[in-house]
Amino acid sequence: MGDGVKLKYGDLEPLQTELKNIIDEFENAGSRSNDLESSVGSPYGERALRDAASDFEGRWDDRRKRLMDDCKTVEEYVAAVIKGFQDFDRDAASKSENSGG
Repeated sequence: MGDGVKLKYGDLEPLQTELKNIIDEFENAGSRSNDLESSVGSPYGERALRDAASDFEGRWDDRRKRLMDDCKTVEEYVAAVIKGFQDFDRDAASKSENSGG
């Protein structure tokens, strides 16, 4: 067996922040699909490229949603670990103070 789990808040808190940033980016990405299609436009009067961009965006929306949901789950786990360790530290410190340690 190993020596246990060694985690630092300094490692977990930035991870949680980055996961939240990724989730925000995914949530806002769907609103930019029209921007993509407008940017592509209809070069030389042809819509093929614009249609391909629209098709890609539609397929990516479903995958982005699943990925975003997975990121939310991981962020919730990270938050629970942080809270669990903080609660443990607080309880241990309180017991140490109460026992004169």
